[in-house]
Amino acid sequence: MNPNWKASPRGGISGFLLVSALLVTGAVAAQEAATRAPATAESERDATALLKSMAEYLAGLESFRCTTTNGYETVQANGQKVEFGETRKIFLARPNRLRVDEVASDGVSDLTLFDGKQITAVSAGFSVYAQAPQPPSLEDALVYFVRDLRMRAPLALLLSTHVRTDLLDLAKNVEYVESTKIGGKDAHHVAAQSESVDFELWIADGKKPLPLRVVITYKTAPGQPKFWSDISNWKTNRRISDKTFELELPEATRQIPFAVQLSALGATPPDAASGEVTP
Repeated sequence: MNPNWKASPRGGISGFLLVSALLVTGAVAAQEAATRAPATAESERDATALLKSMAEYLAGLESFRCTTTNGYETVQANGQKVEFGETRKIFLARPNRLRVDEVASDGVSDLTLFDGKQITAVSAGFSVYAQAPQPPSLEDALVYFVRDLRMRAPLALLLSTHVRTDLLDLAKNVEYVESTKIGGKDAHHVAAQSESVDFELWIADGKKPLPLRVVITYKTAPGQPKFWSDISNWKTNRRISDKTFELELPEATRQIPFAVQLSALGATPPDAASGEVTP
């Protein structure tokens, strides 16, 4: 993507038509919501049970692979929200291996690899990679990757066995929204809140309560940006080849420190002041 991209103004529609549209659609939406609102106690009980079953199922898997199609908003200095996206292929084998192949909306490819001994982050677009020793467990490695190395790991909680406890600790005001379909699969739509985010989950119906869609609203962040992910191509408890977790670097790829390691040395990370639009 062009880091110096700036939003251009767009033509608007008639103020009268815009206000009329908002009033009409708002009234219809309010009426529909009133007729569909579930009983609170029953709704919370059912929704919490669904969250628990999903969390227990994910945490109990020895291995899985899936594909996530993600979108997320960035809030510009002028208040405008700009959307970026990415597709990620995830391969996980407990207790300590993870591979994430990412292709961003601008076509740039990245790789994150936990091979049990070290963490490697590869940016094919810039022909560079960084490495750091990996903590023994996948759970500790994910925390280290996000908190200490300050790297992005969307939906990291769903990759950790801590999901069975942390998700329920986070979830407040849980509601069952509706029974629906996601990607042609029967699903349960659940909504919940935490102190900093509102989130929705669409959980597959049946014996494999896998997450099929996630929407997160960062309500304490400026502009309340959203992140969403459609999760598909689930394959669970199937052996993943050891070769999947072997590092193969493209030719002419050079090693660099993680940005946080540069900061610790007093250096300025590359592209630190390259523009306001960033994924």
